[in-house]
Amino acid sequence: MQNIHIGILGAGIVGLSTALCLQKAGYKVTLIDKESPGMGASFGNAGLFADYARLPFAKFAMMKKMPGMLLDKTSPLSMQGSYLPSLMPYGWEFFKACFPTKYVQGKKALTSLQECAQLTNQELLDLTDAQDLIKSEGCLGLFATEEGFSTAQNGDLQERREQGVNLEFLNANQVHDMEPDLANFHAGGVFYPDTRFTISPVELSRRYALYFSINGGKILQDEVQAVLPNDNEVTIMLSNSSVKYDQVVICAGFSSKEILTKLGVKIPLVSERGYHLTLDIGAKSLSRPVGWLDKAVFLTPMEDGIRLAGTAEFAFADAPLNPQRADEMLKHAKVMLGSAPEIKSTWVGSRPSTPDSLPIIGALEQHPRIKVGFGHGHLGLTFAAITGKLITQSIQGHVPIVDLKPFSAARFN
Repeated sequence: MQNIHIGILGAGIVGLSTALCLQKAGYKVTLIDKESPGMGASFGNAGLFADYARLPFAKFAMMKKMPGMLLDKTSPLSMQGSYLPSLMPYGWEFFKACFPTKYVQGKKALTSLQECAQLTNQELLDLTDAQDLIKSEGCLGLFATEEGFSTAQNGDLQERREQGVNLEFLNANQVHDMEPDLANFHAGGVFYPDTRFTISPVELSRRYALYFSINGGKILQDEVQAVLPNDNEVTIMLSNSSVKYDQVVICAGFSSKEILTKLGVKIPLVSERGYHLTLDIGAKSLSRPVGWLDKAVFLTPMEDGIRLAGTAEFAFADAPLNPQRADEMLKHAKVMLGSAPEIKSTWVGSRPSTPDSLPIIGALEQHPRIKVGFGHGHLGLTFAAITGKLITQSIQGHVPIVDLKPFSAARFN
């Protein structure tokens, strides 16, 4: 297969994982990105391999809450006013995805990916000798009130349990025993014992890139201007040159939308920005990721400090960091920790989010030589390896281990 050359657009965790899977299968592979590997949205995530995430965001109960959340400056949801016109196609598809039949289909599709995700992630961790970057201490999700906790137990958490997620309910004292340096801001929560996390998302990407390069993979740091497919090959126009590949895989996160628009493929993908603050919490410590689920923020212990990550801000990808969003997150951290931590750094990046919470994976109907793997929203790290495996199987002509129909780009036609 070394005579088949595949170009991958995007060197985030999904593109890197796809490159490793294709390389392992014997293909010649080149990665193209304007930034260094792992420096886009993959740089700033909360670090979780979120095995529990099997429920689409799109449901009518959430839709009813959204106007109030957008008006509440302390809520985890916000929107840049000028971005509203860009949200209209997304909003219409979100509404359609809220109907019960669609919601159930979405749950089934996400669960089908989750059932393969842990094993495929482990295959790449073993391949690249990156296990030292992974911790298996589980994950805590906490609720501020008994009422909120009870509602979740009878709602989302019960749904997850029915989907096969391993979880335990803990009272406030049990949470304190697990994480004694947390403040008593909560009524209890849920513990996911099987959830893993990385102590450095960017180092994980670099480890993948290093293995890829050492084993013959090529990385081009350049900006893609256009993708021009024909019956025999795909030409990629770069800043000052062009390159030709037998097949191309688009794993460029939010930038995938613009590339596909030029190919006549319209995807209602939006820029859902997430923030993180790196904190110094002094003598205190955490053993695992801890989420305050009411506020949609997570504290994750990483090698450079505690990462405070979260929020969903619908805004242009190149908009400046909104200090108000960072300030609100810091207020939540103060409540969680019972004291004011020191901020070491601040970051914002764009998640590529779809209206139905499902990534877009597989071949383009209009252009068979182009495959896609993007739109993972909050689950890029979680689904990176399984996405790479499914794309590889698709290129090999094998029947994928997961049905790709729910993830087709054509579902929005």
